[in-house]
Amino acid sequence: MNCRLEDIPALGVMGIVFHKVMHRAKGMYKEFDMNRSQAGILFTLHRHDAMSQKELASNLNVTPPSITSSIQKMEKDGYLTRHQDEADQRVMRLSLTEKGKACVSGAIAVAEQMDELMFRGMNTEEKLLFRRLLMQIYENLERETL
Repeated sequence: MNCRLEDIPALGVMGIVFHKVMHRAKGMYKEFDMNRSQAGILFTLHRHDAMSQKELASNLNVTPPSITSSIQKMEKDGYLTRHQDEADQRVMRLSLTEKGKACVSGAIAVAEQMDELMFRGMNTEEKLLFRRLLMQIYENLERETL
């Protein structure tokens, strides 16, 4: 059975597109021996400097345990380090190392390449509209409780 994208509900199309985007990004991030989850951690720590795992998870909209293995791998590979919070010795903060900071520019380049690929043939107005619509969908889902 062969379905046309035009015949698939929006949720299905979003899933198909998301899968294609993530598959392509996965291949591009391999150059840095990094996956999408780790790239998200890298970007977030780059923007916020030092964070606890709980704060990082909240920023990434995931649970703290779900990023534990990514954090451990990134620490082992030298991209980030843990250190005690100066104000609260019970809290461990995560920060990028020099290697992690150097990798940010490569990860940004991948994101820019993905933007170029995804938005090829679209003008600035269309790109802005698409982003606004995605943000509206996000806000709708955030407001709705199950």
